[in-house]
Amino acid sequence: GYILVGLILGNSGLKLWTPSTVASFSPIVNLALGIIGFMIGSELKLELFKKRGKSIYSVLFCEVIITFLMVSFFVSFLTQKIYLGILFGAIASATAPAATVDVLWENKTKGPLTSTLLAIVALDDVLALLLYGFASVIAKALIAHTQLSIVETIETPFFEVGLSVGLGVVGGYILFKLISFIKDRERILPFALGVIVLTVGIAVHFKIDLILSSMLLGFTLTNIAPVESKEVFEAIKKFSSPLYVLFFVLVGARLDFAMILKSGGMVLAVVYVLSRTFGKMSGAVLGGFIGRAHESVTKYLGLCLFSQAGVAIGMAISINQSFSHLGGEAKIVGETIVNVVVGTTFIVQMIGPLCVRFAVSKAGEIGKDVTEEDIIADYKVKDVIEKNVPIIQEDAHLDAMVDQVKESESLDFCVVDRKGTLLGSISIGDLRSVLLEQEIALSSLILARDIVVPTTRVLEEGKPLQEAIDIFRRRELDFIPVVKSEKTRELVGLIHYREIMKQIEQELLRRRGNV
Repeated sequence: GYILVGLILGNSGLKLWTPSTVASFSPIVNLALGIIGFMIGSELKLELFKKRGKSIYSVLFCEVIITFLMVSFFVSFLTQKIYLGILFGAIASATAPAATVDVLWENKTKGPLTSTLLAIVALDDVLALLLYGFASVIAKALIAHTQLSIVETIETPFFEVGLSVGLGVVGGYILFKLISFIKDRERILPFALGVIVLTVGIAVHFKIDLILSSMLLGFTLTNIAPVESKEVFEAIKKFSSPLYVLFFVLVGARLDFAMILKSGGMVLAVVYVLSRTFGKMSGAVLGGFIGRAHESVTKYLGLCLFSQAGVAIGMAISINQSFSHLGGEAKIVGETIVNVVVGTTFIVQMIGPLCVRFAVSKAGEIGKDVTEEDIIADYKVKDVIEKNVPIIQEDAHLDAMVDQVKESESLDFCVVDRKGTLLGSISIGDLRSVLLEQEIALSSLILARDIVVPTTRVLEEGKPLQEAIDIFRRRELDFIPVVKSEKTRELVGLIHYREIMKQIEQELLRRRGNV
C-alpha cells in the first residue's frame, strides 16, 4: 500500500516527487536500510542454529544457492551482462518473512512444514545478504572493466564483507557497553539509534555494505546480551514504524514504469520471477531429498517461498544508492534493479500468501497450533451445558429429597418453583446437616424451600464461555446454574468446571490431530 502511494506521487504517477526530491531523502533511506538489517540480526540467536536439524540446513542452502544460480544464469543470458545476473541472483535468494509468518499465524498452523518454513525464512535472508555482499563487489569490478585475478576475485569480496562484519561486531559491542551503563531506560532509544546511525555512516563513507554491517550489529548485541537487548530491539521496533512508511513510499516514488517498458524491462521482470520461482521450488525439493526431510516439506515448501518484500527491496535500493555514484552503466544497472524488483514485488506479494496457505492446507497443518484459550474463545455457555440435571421442586419433602439423592450421582441439586424458575441449590452436605439436626418425626415437615441456599451467581446460556471460566477461577466454584435470562431465571441446566475443562482438552487433542 505504501509503495502504491509512492507510485502515485512519483514519476509514474502525478510527478509531485521528482527524482531529485527522492534523492534528497537518501540519508533517511540509508537509516531505514540500517534498521532493517539491525532487526534481521536481532532474530539470529546462536541457539537457533543449534536447535535446527540437518534437513533444515540442506533445504536452506539448496534453495538459496539454486535460486541464485538459476536467476544469475537466465538474467545473464537474457541481458548478456553477468554483473546484472549475479546482482539479481543475490536479491532473488531472499524471502519475505513477515508476509509468510502472517499466513501461518492467521491459520494457526503447526507441523514439520511450518517449523521448517519458519527456520528457512529467518535464515535465508542472512545467506542472501552474504551473497549480495560478494555479488556487489564483483559486479562493480565487472562494470568498471577491472581485470581481477582469481585471487583478487575471491579476496576482494571477502575483504569488503569482512570489513562489514567487523564494523557490525564492533558496533554491537559498543552498544552493549553503552546499555550496560544506562540507568535511565528512556535513554536506550537515542543511544541505540546513535550507534546504528554511526554504523550506517561509516559503511556509506567507506563504501561497504550497510545492511550487512547493521545485521551483524544486531546479531552481536542479541547474542552477547540476550536479556538486555530485548528492550533495545523493542524500542527500535516502535521507532521504526513511521520510518518504514516513508521508506516504502520513497521506494514507490522511484519506480519508473516508462523505463521498464522502454528498456525491455517487462521481459526481464518475467524472466526474473519465473527463474526465481523455479529456483526456490527445485532447491526446496532437492534440499528436502538430500536432508531426508519430512514428505510435506519436500513436496510443499517450495510453494511457501515466493514472497519478496523488505530485504529484497532494501538490497535493490542499496545497490541503486551505491552504484549511482559510479555513473554511466552502473547508474543504469541500479535503476533497472530497483524498478524490476519493486515492480515484481507487487506480483509475488499477491501470489505468495495464497501459495503458502495452499501448501499448509495440503500438508494438513492448518488449525493445528490451537491453544486452550483459542477453544474457549470459540465456545459459548450453551455449548457445554449439562441439561439433564436432577431438579428438586420447592415443595418436595425431606424424605423425597433423600430418596432422589440416593438415585442420583450428582452432588448438587437445583431447586425450582412450579414455573421452572431457579430458586437456589441444595447439596448433599446441606441435606446431611439437616438430617443430623432434625428429629426423624419432623422430617416430613421440612420442605426444599426451607433449606434451599439462594443462588446469586447464574449465567445466561448465550454468554461467552470465557466469562464462565473467569467466574469459576475467581470465585473457586464447582458449578454454575445456567438460565435463559437473568430476568426470568428460568433454569436451562448446569455447567461444571471440571467437565468443561475435560471437554476442552478433548477438543484440543482432536484439533491438533497427530501433531
